[in-house]
Amino acid sequence: MVDSEDAFPLNSTEQYDTDGDGVGDNTDTDDDGDGWSDVDEIACGTQANISSSSPSDIDMDGECDALDPDDDGDGWFDVDEIACGTQANISSSSPSDIDMDGECDVLDPDDDGDGWFDVDEIACGSDPLNSSDIPLDSDADDICDLVDNDDDGDGVNDDDDAFPLDSNRSAVAPVPDTSNASLYATIDTGIMLGTEEEGSIAYKGVPYVAPPIGELRWRPPVAAAAWTGVFNADSYPPFCPQPDNNLGEVGGVEDCLYLNVWTPADRGVNESLPVMVFLHGGGNFLGSSTSPLNGTLENTNSTPTYEGQRLSAHGRVVVVTLNYRLGVLGFLTHPGLIDEEGYSGNYGLMDQIEALKWVQRNIAAVGGDSERVMLFGQSGGGRDVCLLVTSPKAAGLFSRAAMHSIPCGNQPYSQAVTTRNALLAEMSCQTDGATSTELTAAEQVACMRGKDAIGLVSAVSAQPLGLASGAFRPTIDGNIITGIARSLFASGDYNHMPMIIGTNGLEYAHRWTDITAAQYPGYINATFGSDAAAVLAQYPINRSDFAGDGSKAYSTVMSDKNAVCPTRSLAASIAASQADDLFYYRFHQVLSTTDRKGDGAYHTTELLYLFQHMSGDAFSATDDERFTEAAMLEYWTSFAATGVPSGDGLATWLNHDATDEYYLSINSTLELLQRAKESDCEFWNGL
Repeated sequence: MVDSEDAFPLNSTEQYDTDGDGVGDNTDTDDDGDGWSDVDEIACGTQANISSSSPSDIDMDGECDALDPDDDGDGWFDVDEIACGTQANISSSSPSDIDMDGECDVLDPDDDGDGWFDVDEIACGSDPLNSSDIPLDSDADDICDLVDNDDDGDGVNDDDDAFPLDSNRSAVAPVPDTSNASLYATIDTGIMLGTEEEGSIAYKGVPYVAPPIGELRWRPPVAAAAWTGVFNADSYPPFCPQPDNNLGEVGGVEDCLYLNVWTPADRGVNESLPVMVFLHGGGNFLGSSTSPLNGTLENTNSTPTYEGQRLSAHGRVVVVTLNYRLGVLGFLTHPGLIDEEGYSGNYGLMDQIEALKWVQRNIAAVGGDSERVMLFGQSGGGRDVCLLVTSPKAAGLFSRAAMHSIPCGNQPYSQAVTTRNALLAEMSCQTDGATSTELTAAEQVACMRGKDAIGLVSAVSAQPLGLASGAFRPTIDGNIITGIARSLFASGDYNHMPMIIGTNGLEYAHRWTDITAAQYPGYINATFGSDAAAVLAQYPINRSDFAGDGSKAYSTVMSDKNAVCPTRSLAASIAASQADDLFYYRFHQVLSTTDRKGDGAYHTTELLYLFQHMSGDAFSATDDERFTEAAMLEYWTSFAATGVPSGDGLATWLNHDATDEYYLSINSTLELLQRAKESDCEFWNGL
């Protein structure tokens, strides 16, 4: 080696001094004594004569990481492999990367940050990189349905279980017990087993569509799954998510779309009976097919108000009650939902239509006549009946209708948008929290679908706006509802059929019970402002029907304005626009029980008579009450059967027309009268 290139030109055994310390490499190979050769340390970018600067060798194979970052050549750096708990110098032990995104699962177990581990999402058939594609978890137990296929642990696979979240209800014995054949019925989804109840056979909790859970939230209902074996239809279904009557605690489950059927136990094999399908009230944000009596009375009686066994057995009709989606889960409108289906909102009405289709397909199996289906409802349910009468989607599904205690109408779209935006903001689904930029319509929908149902219905912005006025109600969508109901009736653009329509004598008597005569003007002033003087002139406290009772006076004002007179106007529009008969009533029977919530025939009390509770265990009825109960039964069941309400020995109920305006006053003395509340309603029409 030439002297200019030799660090030791006079020493033939030493040529290189890599670390430049004057001691040749052959003599001094590890200046700092750290176990690393000087030449390797310098090559790895560390100092050869300072032991604390020895090269990084994360896999401890004697080769620094700078020169050998992937010892086993498997494409994973040694530092990452060791951090992920695998061996850096054995390629078969490369880190687990279940979603193949180049980040090991130990360091990155939830790539999309949706709260589901990647390994679980992949096992559940979902995309671990897409937070909107979260696994379906019907029972919210953090185990997806694909992996946990028996959620309620009853031994029946969820796919075969009509009630996959209720271990007490499932498909049961595969072979019917022919010794009691009358309790079995075969419908389009399988065989069901009923129970005998007071002269009827009941089939409770029958699924009529699939549960609206996961990606089916805010979508049109889809067909219910068929089951194998025999479905034990002996239990009422759970109710749909909703606030309680005091708008405090909330409850219910989204898997709630079931119906109940009663048919007379003594019906003949070939007998085909009229059908009465009932839609419950609650302003479309409360209620269920099993709403208890203690919602109408001041007691703790949990007997369902709408149980149909006595109505069916006494009236020889098939009775159907059902649950439907409520509130924000039943009536949310959103552009992202329109992008999915072409329309949005009115999911509760869609449920009702599917229940009516179920009746058309299956009611013959329990002795019902699909050509004589009467749809009736009260309060919010009565409004829904009214809207379905106007809906082209419901045409042909029922042939008579009865609307109890309604004003028929839809929510203004502007109000629906306002409440929707308030809820999106409250649920943190309107804007990106990190950037404050507005989420896309699809992202907002995905965010809302990821929210807990109870959290949605308990949100402040989902609570009622006023007197029985839900924040989310039916709106014009161009699909189910095509226009303003009153305009459709006035023009005749609706499904013409015989109808019953009416209200109770004092709808809101249960709401105000302690207003004195002295306080009455103050209530009117607070409610009506500049119109208060006119209202007080029409409804003075000394009017004969008030007799100085402030509660009765104020309840009458509010009942007339919000229910009685709007219903009277609706009756006039229907009578003027169709040839079919319209029968108008006013219900005046006052409950004798001390458990009543007010003095007067208040909201819902007519149903206690129609559903035959005076003959049940909940009441010690008077003779007058039993008479009214029998009359209601005769009128309503004959209407279901023939389209004309009648009964032996009962007052003749004449058609309501624009000339005579007949209506039936219903209590223990039935009277056919004319022009109900004419003076008061003309006042409201002119105000």
